[in-house]
Amino acid sequence: MNIKCPFHNDNNASLSLNNKKIVCYGCNFNGKVKNFLKIKKFKLFFNKKIIFKAKENLYIKKNIWLNYLLLRNINMKTSLKFSLGFLDFSYKNKVKNILINKLIFPIFNENNLLIGLGLKNNNNRNKYLNFFKKYNINEIFYGINNIIDYSFVLIVEGYFDLLTLSKNNFINVISNLGCNINLEKISFLLKKFKKIYFCFDGDEAGYIANIRTINISGDLYNKRIFSKVMPYNYDPDNYVNKYGIKSFLKYLKI
Repeated sequence: MNIKCPFHNDNNASLSLNNKKIVCYGCNFNGKVKNFLKIKKFKLFFNKKIIFKAKENLYIKKNIWLNYLLLRNINMKTSLKFSLGFLDFSYKNKVKNILINKLIFPIFNENNLLIGLGLKNNNNRNKYLNFFKKYNINEIFYGINNIIDYSFVLIVEGYFDLLTLSKNNFINVISNLGCNINLEKISFLLKKFKKIYFCFDGDEAGYIANIRTINISGDLYNKRIFSKVMPYNYDPDNYVNKYGIKSFLKYLKI
């Protein structure tokens, strides 16, 4: 059975429920049905003070995420810029337990208001979880609060795609937090940016999203809207780490 995914703005019933397991082919959410029901009922309290405390704790408390960021080639300057954080078990009675021992990605809107959280687990199940306040999901783009130049923007799928590009001094980049693209998202972006470049991962979902983008864009494609799919099994993060930022930009023809 397929239903619309509640973890991203899904117009295509991308969430598949089968044999007590779920997987979303739009945002890559996956797990067990019982965990999905718990998360769906979960109401997250957004506390900006706690988020900034988590930012401090990432570097003053012993945790696995510092080594993980090092392995992913993300330096301190980049993690501080995007306010990555961590909360240990001393915060168990102060915040929702789901925040404990996760790598926290605060999501801000263009006015620097906290509107959501991304959480990364240290296992392969439910790898990323995203939670948002009551906000138009089509206007949520990770990293949009750091944009200064609105002449163009590059849109990638994941958190680490954006972090890696930012670390390599490419600052006009935001993350769509998945590959789901629709007319409302494109309309929102066109109001902000003169030119829009989409960069999708080199997988099946990325190829489908690329075709959808071209179809939605219509006459604006190749005028104000451009899109590219990474080579097979590559995303911007691992491509830049292997071949460098210059090769990446040459591939995109930006």
